[in-house]
Amino acid sequence: MDLWDIRVLYYGDLSVPKTMATPNLDPDLSIVSPYLGFLLQNGKRNILVDTGISDHFIVDGRAFGNLPARGGLAYVEQSLAKAGVDPLEIDTILFTHLHNDHAGNTSIFKNARLIFQRVEWETLLDPLPYMKVAKFYDEALIDELKSANCIKVHGDFELTEGIQCFMTPGHTPGSMSVAVNTPKGLRILVGDLWPLICMAYSQQDEIVDMEGNRHKITPAPKEYGHFMPPSGLICNHFDYYDSCNKIIAMIPSDSPEFIMAGHEPSLLAPGA
Repeated sequence: MDLWDIRVLYYGDLSVPKTMATPNLDPDLSIVSPYLGFLLQNGKRNILVDTGISDHFIVDGRAFGNLPARGGLAYVEQSLAKAGVDPLEIDTILFTHLHNDHAGNTSIFKNARLIFQRVEWETLLDPLPYMKVAKFYDEALIDELKSANCIKVHGDFELTEGIQCFMTPGHTPGSMSVAVNTPKGLRILVGDLWPLICMAYSQQDEIVDMEGNRHKITPAPKEYGHFMPPSGLICNHFDYYDSCNKIIAMIPSDSPEFIMAGHEPSLLAPGA
């Protein structure tokens, strides 16, 4: 089995009230939540998962929900440079979904195949009214993708030995998770199915920030079960629960280490 190293890429961050992710819990706590990308390498290939937020979605230092933010093309380029990779060396990009904070900056990856779920493309073309109001999708991305080398898939598939992709709708109609075999074992990149790991493991009583500091949090009511849906960030709750259970069933033991959440600050903490 081919093994892949995962490099976590910092594309900027958004300061969010924790209650946006875990409704009614810890209303006084704010989280600096990173925009993340993931570089998969096996010594021969450079595969990227997600490409960060576009510059024009950060206005006067603010982004989604008018919250303080930083990010954009320069952050993506700097993060790749720090990893020692030129954008032209990326051969494939997998998109967990096409929201504006995960699918920006595509034009710099001129040699890459761009792979995403077909239904996600259809949603980008014709989003529901609430998606338009929230500006989840970037209309400018449509023309960018039409001129790029795109592959629209439907359902689960194996990209290559050691990397499998699974359709996990719920956050968006075409959300996709990426399972990677690494030297440390299985890791599943879940995008925004769970933006934070404390949403996947609802009884956690602390979170770790990007500097490695620990903060006490309130566990979710036990009625929620294993995971807690993010407030206002799910397009279909039935799909969401099916997808969450699908991921939980895939991991070999019930441990957070197997899951890499889409905006999890602890993934950037020293020693992570």
